[in-house]
Amino acid sequence: MPKIFSILLIGLSGYYLLKKRYRILNTVLKSRLLRKYLIKFAMNLPGLRNQMMSTVFSKPTSY
Repeated sequence: MPKIFSILLIGLSGYYLLKKRYRILNTVLKSRLLRKYLIKFAMNLPGLRNQMMSTVFSKPTSY
């Protein structure tokens, strides 16, 4: 019985986090110090850094 309860609790918390993800993210990113460290951490991930740099410094599209 405790195993079923824990699985149910994990599922409900995952659903809540998914539903409120933008509100949670905005609350976390209000802190200037935390935002600074999260950006430093993200820029140390090679795949994410390369994707961001290619998006920011891409060639302009012709219209």
